[in-house]
Amino acid sequence: MGNYLSISEMAAIHNISRQTLIYYNKIGLFKPVRIDENGYRYYSAEQIPLLREICFLKSIGIKLNSIKHHIGNRNVTTAISLLELHEEFINKEIDYLLKTRKFIQQRLMKYGEAKNFKYELDKPMIEELPERKVLFIPFENELCREELHLTLMKAWNVLSKHEMLPSEGFGTVILKDQLRKDDVFKGAGIYTSLPFVDANIENLITLPAGQYVCMYKYGMPYHTEFLKTLIQWIDDHQYKIVGDAIDACLLDTTFYENDQNVDFCQLQIPVEKIY
Repeated sequence: MGNYLSISEMAAIHNISRQTLIYYNKIGLFKPVRIDENGYRYYSAEQIPLLREICFLKSIGIKLNSIKHHIGNRNVTTAISLLELHEEFINKEIDYLLKTRKFIQQRLMKYGEAKNFKYELDKPMIEELPERKVLFIPFENELCREELHLTLMKAWNVLSKHEMLPSEGFGTVILKDQLRKDDVFKGAGIYTSLPFVDANIENLITLPAGQYVCMYKYGMPYHTEFLKTLIQWIDDHQYKIVGDAIDACLLDTTFYENDQNVDFCQLQIPVEKIY
């Protein structure tokens, strides 16, 4: 066909498929200059710069509808505008991906800590814990497994509104003044640690840094025998409780570690030594 390029030749030059050129023709983005009586499509070498630009714009992620609109009204001003808008979109995507990578790294760290667990179960120990900013949602009903799950989802939905994922762990806060009472869970609730601090988030509380008596266990927060054991140890070793107790979930029941149908947790109670 003289100086014409076949559809296969035009596709090969641009490292795309014949089907791509057929689709571009179908949507009116890039048409052959000639179609013969047998339906064969032919292109001119003069069309190469246009298809080259279409391929470039598509390769950087611009949608075909936007490319089609741009190509039909193309000048330097519209070309700059198109690229600036797409750059803004890409920057938002990068921010999202960086944030997502941080969520993954935080979750990996939590799982790594649980996997490398070397302490004895049900054995109290003293640990220094850092300050933690957390979202707190109180329980509305009597504490049970269902209430734990439902309240946790309320907390996670709040995080979602602030473009956060629950990557930093969660657990139960039990109020200091209730620890020795029969209604131990009055005012208690779910906390979920914040992957980053947002001062605008509602129900934000601080778990203070300091010395904590801690104990690893397999058990749910409403299994109060663990809490009673830890409080008794605190009394026997001349410590006093100075803040709310934390039942931090390290691995939930989706793991079923050691054939346990309960969470793997660490109880944490802030204390001071009595001299």
